[in-house]
Amino acid sequence: MPKYYTWNQSSRRFIRWKQGKPVPGYTDVYSTDAIGRIYSVHPSNDECFYLRLLLVNVRGPTSFQQLRTVDGELCGSYREACQRLQLLENDAHWDQTLNDAVISSHAHQIRTFVFYNHIYMLPSNPIEFVDQVQRLYV
Repeated sequence: MPKYYTWNQSSRRFIRWKQGKPVPGYTDVYSTDAIGRIYSVHPSNDECFYLRLLLVNVRGPTSFQQLRTVDGELCGSYREACQRLQLLENDAHWDQTLNDAVISSHAHQIRTFVFYNHIYMLPSNPIEFVDQVQRLYV
């Protein structure tokens, strides 16, 4: 949708882009490389969290099934696909999630995230993770 349309807040409807790359075979239709909004997802919401991780890291998927396909094999879950793509091998995804949370969340939400991260997600180096939280907030 963002490729061909943009949201007009005042009229509360989508309107076609007026600039960009012309779409062959259509008059007055333009396309852009615009990316729609991808919201932050709390890690306790497992499947949505791993789906978001795949959406951010996999280029050009055309279906949810294609997102779960790694090396020609369909994975049973988004988490499994993330593991097979080695997106969960290190704590880089937790660092990115923390950076996203710092930008868009309140302090109590970040404290909750850190708590859930330590209880349920088990980062490989929890002390370093807490130190990073302190660096971002002090």
